[in-house]
Amino acid sequence: MIRLDADHGGLSLLLPPKLDATITELCRAEIHHLGDCLASWGRFSHPVRVVSVATMAQLAREASAPVDGLLCAVAEPRQVTLLQPSSWLTVPGQLTLRTTLTHELAHSLLFQRCAPQRLTAIAIPTWFREGMAVLVSEGRPTATQRRRVDGRLSFSALASADAVLIGEQAASCYDIAHLLFCRWHDQYGDRKFTALCRQMRLGNGFDRGFGQVCGLSMADWLQTTIGDLRSELTDELS
Repeated sequence: MIRLDADHGGLSLLLPPKLDATITELCRAEIHHLGDCLASWGRFSHPVRVVSVATMAQLAREASAPVDGLLCAVAEPRQVTLLQPSSWLTVPGQLTLRTTLTHELAHSLLFQRCAPQRLTAIAIPTWFREGMAVLVSEGRPTATQRRRVDGRLSFSALASADAVLIGEQAASCYDIAHLLFCRWHDQYGDRKFTALCRQMRLGNGFDRGFGQVCGLSMADWLQTTIGDLRSELTDELS
């Protein structure tokens, strides 16, 4: 087992001997970049094991949920599982692989920061969980990304999408999550992000923690924010 330690953020990657060679090389080359990218979102409390699988069927079993062709990796608090690059629908370059690994490590970091000690994971809404990971791995939404959002879709359904809906409309779920999480983070900032993680770690759950930290229910915040977002997107397209 190889252990790689980043300079910042407490990130340590554990690479087993059977890990795909391309992924191993990526981790070796990018460990410090990954640590720098994630450090502003908190510190890892445990190392993360990186493993690879050869087929989408194996990855689907790791996910324990419906998947589609966009899914090439799955995250848990202490493990990231990636489909080996040669099995992707389109063989990825280093930038795509780095973005994917960053996205999944952002999930692992969030899970580690939020999960009570007695639990291995905690329920976090799609818009918050996926939105944070997309922001960390890809940056803020571009004008092109905003324009591709389909205004005919139900933003509320996409924001709280379950595994089935994510499997059916992954790109739209990620786009809406990206926009909503950026709006939330712009409004509440790093201190409230840390406070919300702390509330969940104390066992209060996301909804209750959201209300305590933000001063209103998640449902009310989503309703207002989705309304504002729809208006803005309509104005941009007109």
